[in-house]
Amino acid sequence: MRIRIALVASTFGVGGAEVVTANVLRRLPRDRFEIGLYFLHRAGDVGRDLLGAGFAGVECLCKDRRDPFALLRLWGRFRSFRPDVVFCLDHRDAMLLGRLAGLLSAARALVVASHSTGLVGKAGVVKASFGAVDRALMEFTARVVAVSATHARYLERAAGVAPGRIVVIENGIDPAEWPAVTLDRRRAAREALGIAAGERVVLMLAAMRPEKAHEALLHAVARLNESGPRVRVLLAGDGERRALLEREAEALHLGAQVEFLGVRRDVARLLHASDAVVLPSRSVVETLPLAVLEAMAAGIPVIASRVGSVPEVVVDGVTGLLIRPADAIELSGAIAYTLQDAGAAAARATRARALILERHAIDRTSRRYAELFTEVTAA
Repeated sequence: MRIRIALVASTFGVGGAEVVTANVLRRLPRDRFEIGLYFLHRAGDVGRDLLGAGFAGVECLCKDRRDPFALLRLWGRFRSFRPDVVFCLDHRDAMLLGRLAGLLSAARALVVASHSTGLVGKAGVVKASFGAVDRALMEFTARVVAVSATHARYLERAAGVAPGRIVVIENGIDPAEWPAVTLDRRRAAREALGIAAGERVVLMLAAMRPEKAHEALLHAVARLNESGPRVRVLLAGDGERRALLEREAEALHLGAQVEFLGVRRDVARLLHASDAVVLPSRSVVETLPLAVLEAMAAGIPVIASRVGSVPEVVVDGVTGLLIRPADAIELSGAIAYTLQDAGAAAARATRARALILERHAIDRTSRRYAELFTEVTAA
């Protein structure tokens, strides 16, 4: 008999946690697992892709954020599906409603996948990953998934999750989707994007949220305009801070030097067209960013903040360069160093790709999830 897994999420937009989870679900053996998708709000771009690929599911179970009947609707769906495992992403409403509905429907195990070290609320205020009710429900939660050893220590120390409930399953990517850059691929990507062969291109792949610190890159570029190599900046992603960042770019007189690309589905092409990928995140909520893994898999030099689990893959001077969080001065220096010594940057990128292929392939991640779901239902 197949193990029935009910995935509960607020929405599945284009984010690292959502993309990783979707890729895992696609790879779970259909002869062993049956999957139902339960989106409390809109399915989102990644969620719609799953529904379009034939996954059974439903969206808009919550009519609004304070819908008092949302739990009853979800429970009603569970009574029909009869899940063995209720698998919740660490969206606050999904963790609450998913686990309560799981308890009401006598699911055999509750699992939460944590992908952050906090949640960003209104006005950029960072809240703890788990509130009082979330912590109370941990008593009934079989496992909490951490994405790295560093993240696991955070969940134990700062979030109060019992060590015995934590399992580490590292984020993974599909190497086939992120082929290594070559001269031919770079030429083709730049021609498609209208980028001249000799231009220096820096790419940032991130939702425009406060913790990503896009403004650090803008200020770093302004510094480079004064004393270092001139670069073209591609910002792929969208969010509530886009208008603010556009105004900041104008105030720094960056003009057409910075391109706001919005959400893109041609990320591999953007990577191949770039000389470096940067992620100057602040030290909140970041764990093991998918953008870093994708860039490393494609063999593109990476510059990232020393935050969360990033140093587990970006080893400073070995597989990339690390900077202080949101530090425009260090970032400008790291960009200049990367562009001025292309040979050393390429060597770091080659080592980075080898590490990703060894430790962070999505098949390895999917296999670990399959083992987890089998384990918790057998307990």
